[in-house]
Amino acid sequence: MRAWTPIVVAALVVACIVCWRAGSGDLLGFAGAEVYGHAWVQWWHGEALPGWPAGTELAAGADPWPVIDPVTTGLGAVLGRLFGYTAGWNLTVFLAVVGAFLGGAFLAKREGGHPLVGGVVLALAPIFMGSLASGLTEDAALGLLAAALACLAAPGLVMAVVGGLLLGLLAWCGPYLAWMGGVCALGLGVHALVRDRTDWRRWLVAGVLALVIALPAALSQEDRSGQSGVTVEQSEPLWKLNPWRGADLGSLVTPGPQDPGDALIRIHPGYLGLIALGLAIYGGRSRWWFVLLASVLLAPGETLRAFGEPLGVANPFAWLLDQLPFGGSFHHHARFLLIGQVALAVLAARGAQRLGRGELMAGLIGLELLLLAPSPAPLPTARSEVARIWEEVEVGPVYPVPAAGPGVHFQAPLYAQRAHGEPLAITPNMPGYGGGGAWARWLMRPEGPPPDEPLVGSLVVRPEDVEHLRPLLVPRLGESDVELQSGAIWTD
Repeated sequence: MRAWTPIVVAALVVACIVCWRAGSGDLLGFAGAEVYGHAWVQWWHGEALPGWPAGTELAAGADPWPVIDPVTTGLGAVLGRLFGYTAGWNLTVFLAVVGAFLGGAFLAKREGGHPLVGGVVLALAPIFMGSLASGLTEDAALGLLAAALACLAAPGLVMAVVGGLLLGLLAWCGPYLAWMGGVCALGLGVHALVRDRTDWRRWLVAGVLALVIALPAALSQEDRSGQSGVTVEQSEPLWKLNPWRGADLGSLVTPGPQDPGDALIRIHPGYLGLIALGLAIYGGRSRWWFVLLASVLLAPGETLRAFGEPLGVANPFAWLLDQLPFGGSFHHHARFLLIGQVALAVLAARGAQRLGRGELMAGLIGLELLLLAPSPAPLPTARSEVARIWEEVEVGPVYPVPAAGPGVHFQAPLYAQRAHGEPLAITPNMPGYGGGGAWARWLMRPEGPPPDEPLVGSLVVRPEDVEHLRPLLVPRLGESDVELQSGAIWTD
């Protein structure tokens, strides 16, 4: 255990660097992504403890809505109840970074590499930092994926049992990681059996255990299968961050930070790290090259792009992916770089071990990924304080106005709901209103007089739109019930 002390210390140091802005009291993550939506889920699950609801009546259409990552959400919910929901969210992110470091170190050591290098490469992986910055808590268990593969690759029935248990548990942390882990484990198993056919019992035990544990989680998410993201076929200035559907080929090897500004996007940086790639090449042949290569081939998605420009070339590997069970469920193919970074952590760690400069290489990789990667590390923060206007809401359902448009984050009202607790007339996963009849249709395009039918609920109008909507609303609803610098409220 003493040998692991410096590794644990290094993991804590890296996590402190990544999460140091949490000291501001705000939420770790990029406000333009899905931080507010996922923090909202942790909040209403935390408020329901010890119950575990399958959905919520706090937003339109969210009644039957099983959470995508029960273990991660449960952890955040418990920590939120104990320490406050902002602290609970930030602690969950902190533990995710620590877990990625330890998982990467464990796998790297098992595969003959330097554990510090494996830990740094995985914990600071740009694609992982992008997931955390985007609030995608279903990717937070990346370290568990690495640990599961390490156990599966180790000899002995006991390690096979542990590996199967961890791989099955991964499905309760996020379906995308679990799918990638399952396919990777299958490949490792085939490779092992080609070399030694007598090893089939341990792989069978591991596979059965993983399947039995994972199947209930997979079945609960079957409605998510077949969903697709947005394919963009024009020039993309934020190509290093890969906001749409797949990884830009240039983003894989182009260093340099990129600020998303006020864009409303998810962040999926493709950068692999030049030092880590150099060490991986120096490390020589390994079965893990197949994993890295497969992730790179799948990451671009359906069509290829380079340095922000579409190439007009279809990616045949994306078609092959769609033929696999659940392969068409990926919203963003750049997520395959998560398993790619697991492989790269092993390959770079092997190269560093061969070089005999593990500690130095770990430090250099850490500096490169912190200073030169497009991903945000240390992580940015999203404002945790709720505007005072939301505290004045007394009647639901609540219509945030506007619900969509430039500069309008449609999930922010979900987070603000903790200030009033009234149901929202918006859907959690897409802009716009869920139901609401004529008022909802008019609010999406407020031109001309509002409808004559009664308004059931409250309009919460952001300050930028109050003066524009006042002449339209006053003849129908009268003066606003509440008006503050942070907005205005109208009820019928």
